[in-house]
Amino acid sequence: MFVWVRVTFDDRFLCHQGVPAEPGMKGKELLDVVKKMWELPDNRPYRMVRIHPNGLKEIELERTLRENGVRDGDPVDLDVA
Repeated sequence: MFVWVRVTFDDRFLCHQGVPAEPGMKGKELLDVVKKMWELPDNRPYRMVRIHPNGLKEIELERTLRENGVRDGDPVDLDVA
């Protein structure tokens, strides 16, 4: 599956980028992939938010993407917490 991640706090990233993911992957694993992909510093607290027609929902890092309700093609925003 793919999720589409956008880094909202840095104007270098104006659009969502496709990130390969697995439904059984933990939110923390996805965060690590995104930080590595965009070479983001580790010393900042981040939060990921799933964007869905029903509203925004924070992705809990210790739960799987499936448990967080993340589906193939969902857009996700990465914010500084």
